[in-house]
Amino acid sequence: MPATMFMRSRLAILAGVAALLAVPGGAHAQRSEQDAAYESRQQGRAMPLRVVERRVVTQMRGYDYLGNPIYFETTNVYRFTFIRRNEVVRVDADAGSGRIVDRSDR
Repeated sequence: MPATMFMRSRLAILAGVAALLAVPGGAHAQRSEQDAAYESRQQGRAMPLRVVERRVVTQMRGYDYLGNPIYFETTNVYRFTFIRRNEVVRVDADAGSGRIVDRSDR
């Protein structure tokens, strides 16, 4: 194999490895968020997401739930997003009790 072909194939392999190792920031953050929520549940500091989600959605009648909740480990809060007539409302619920602690429209 000529030297130039060897170098090209070696560069292609290195580029492929670099691409596989590159993790987008969002994907990495999502994984860490899930790990934190799981650990909080295991330690008894947080209720299951679906339980809290059901409680919050029930209290937000008249709003459409957009899904994709977020867990904030530092405050032990789940954040839910709703919309009604072009108004986006973010609702924070305590992960331990399921109680709404903040709403962006208040």
